[in-house]
Amino acid sequence: MANIIATYIQKGETIDYENTTGAQIEYNQVVPLANCIGIAGEVIPDKAVGSLYLNGAWELPAATSLEIKPGDAVYWSTSDNNINKTELSNVPAGIAISHKEESGTSVVVKIG
Repeated sequence: MANIIATYIQKGETIDYENTTGAQIEYNQVVPLANCIGIAGEVIPDKAVGSLYLNGAWELPAATSLEIKPGDAVYWSTSDNNINKTELSNVPAGIAISHKEESGTSVVVKIG
């Protein structure tokens, strides 16, 4: 069996992200990726590279009329720009680490 060598690049808490959205990404804006979300660590102008956080606990807007409990898998709705519990057509966001009543408007999510 051949030795497979890995090369350490970075911790992975943040990544360099090239903004190809056609618009400026604001500081702390949620950025949906293919299978997770990132949070902008700075303003990232269109066609520029900036940092995205890929882990940590973040308070995010959440769908109303929906109870979310600690430990629930949650997803980012790109159409509603909020957290919900529906996997279909949404981006995995992480695990809820706070309780949100149906009338609540935000929830703390551990991303990554």
